[in-house]
Amino acid sequence: MAKPSKKQEKQQKNQKKTVDISFDINLTHTTGLLIIALLLIFSVVLPYYYVHYAYSVNHYNSFPLDDPWIHLQFAKNLAEYGSFSYFRNELVTAGSTSPIYTIILAAGFFVTKNEMWLSYIIGILFFALSVFYFYRLSGTFFPKDNWLAIGAALLLVLDKWINFISVTGMETTLYIFLLVASYYYYRKMNAIGFAVTLGLTFWTRPDALAFIAAIAADYFFRVYLKNRSPKENTGIELFAKKDLYKIAGIFGIIVGAYFAMNFLISGSLLPNTYSAKLAYYSAEFRSRAEFMKVEVWEYFTESAYLLIFIPFLFGVIKLGSDTIKLKYNALIPAFIFIALLIFMYWYKLPYAHRFGRYMMPIFPFYILLSVYGGREFFRWFANYIGDSKLVNGLNVILIAGTLVYFSSEYYKTRKIFQDQSRHIYIRQVETAKWLKNNTPEGSIIATHDVGAIAYYSDRKIVDVVGLINPEFISKLNTKEFAGFVEEQIIKQNVNYMAFLKEWFQVVNQPALFTAGENAFEIMQVYKYIPGKTHLLSTEVNSGIQYASQLISSRQYPQAMNVLKQLAAMDPNSSLTYFMMAYVNSLTNDGTSAEKNLLKAIELYPDYKDAVLSLSNLYRIQQKTEDSRSVLNKYLAINPQDTAVINQLNKLDPVKMDSVNTEKFNSK
Repeated sequence: MAKPSKKQEKQQKNQKKTVDISFDINLTHTTGLLIIALLLIFSVVLPYYYVHYAYSVNHYNSFPLDDPWIHLQFAKNLAEYGSFSYFRNELVTAGSTSPIYTIILAAGFFVTKNEMWLSYIIGILFFALSVFYFYRLSGTFFPKDNWLAIGAALLLVLDKWINFISVTGMETTLYIFLLVASYYYYRKMNAIGFAVTLGLTFWTRPDALAFIAAIAADYFFRVYLKNRSPKENTGIELFAKKDLYKIAGIFGIIVGAYFAMNFLISGSLLPNTYSAKLAYYSAEFRSRAEFMKVEVWEYFTESAYLLIFIPFLFGVIKLGSDTIKLKYNALIPAFIFIALLIFMYWYKLPYAHRFGRYMMPIFPFYILLSVYGGREFFRWFANYIGDSKLVNGLNVILIAGTLVYFSSEYYKTRKIFQDQSRHIYIRQVETAKWLKNNTPEGSIIATHDVGAIAYYSDRKIVDVVGLINPEFISKLNTKEFAGFVEEQIIKQNVNYMAFLKEWFQVVNQPALFTAGENAFEIMQVYKYIPGKTHLLSTEVNSGIQYASQLISSRQYPQAMNVLKQLAAMDPNSSLTYFMMAYVNSLTNDGTSAEKNLLKAIELYPDYKDAVLSLSNLYRIQQKTEDSRSVLNKYLAINPQDTAVINQLNKLDPVKMDSVNTEKFNSK
């Protein structure tokens, strides 16, 4: 008998040292069904609690995002008019990022007209399906450690952001369900289930391309290993040729239909939202470095996630080691999907949106690699110390501790859901209702937040950031944008404008309606008046906000320098001169403050804040007649403004009493 080589001796020695740490919980069929039932119950009850808590505090149902009403608006029109349109049966456009989700909502409108509960139920339903398939998928990776599959499923069930997003009216849980189900069918070599779910991922979000590429890369690697060393890779399964034909046919038809629909509606293969978001949230909007630091690194290592990040790293190291050794690891698609999705957003769209929702589909794969990495670490540790019981105990403690931490974070996040639902309601929903009740039917509204405003106002919308109106896309983030918006407002017969002032700000005229609080994301509605309405450019508006920050931090010289530059860029902004006057007053420069306030009032005679400020300045300087004159000029065109009347009353109470009497008698 031939003497074994040194390499073989080393392998035999290592095999003898290997300690088996695998252990199953003996589950009967009934117990297995009970576990699935409990997971499904948790996946319904936990997100529902967020809705219940928010309603108990706010006394109304809402979403923490404006985007859900975009889906609902398309779905309502699809159900009522059979048209993929954004205003009744008009404005047909490929403005939905997730047409399959829109179609599901449209079908739901035949069951109920309650848009809130329709969205909540669909989101929770797909969360439950995600949990079910994730548990089944985890079981394929831990066939001898079913307790790890249960632990992984519980981590997903308790994840704060997945619970959060399931009741926001978004397509995210549908997307996660399709991704996980597709991965499961791929593992099971179920050609039809795999092809259908893989194709539908693209109908849910275009960034499913990352998952499709990950699966393709994994399969080609399988084929390579199988052809290279068929005897050493007998455990690697490949689809039969007939199954590959089925997959290609079904997947091709589904994806081809998606492209065809978009092309017929808008003349492009992808929805308007794709081009609009790429244009608006470009690298100039947020740097790629900041994206990686804040929206990737901090997001996936924040609070409870830190406990699974270290095992995740170990899982990635083990995966890389296996691949280098040309040893197949079935978690290759999970890692490639995570890496590709992050890369796609880093390169094309460095913005994960509110609450990191574009990154949320990563979580099931993140959890899977983390649980796998933990097992591999403890397997290595068991070999090192030669004690499987101790090591298994440590692994149980790690997963149990992580579940407790996840539970704590889940509970805390209910407050975020409640607060952000209120935030959106008092801005977008209340603005929409005001527009419905205070504008003539047939009015056209220009806005950038097109969800709730379109859904509840029952008014035609002009979307100035291009999700619905693609003609705006080419001008986004250009110096010509503000001018182009004004051109389109005239061209498209816009009557009213509804803008968050952080996005777009109108100056030189009063707002008809203001919604918001704490001076953050204030929604304002303006009547569009040709020749008078003045929209600040994006550059000037950003400068105004930057100057406000400098003033808040008492950097007055720097703030003044910025404001002077803005005044040179746009000499017709009364707000800029008013802010300059404010800085002058803080630095005790009364002469300059007077000059800038007079300029602000010249541009905007109805500028009450400027009028009151100038009157106060004159009063402090003991120029009583000048103070009175400023107020009287304002009252000549705004005779019922009580704040200004009170100010004048303080200057000349006797005379003011007779003026008040005359004005009220003349009403």
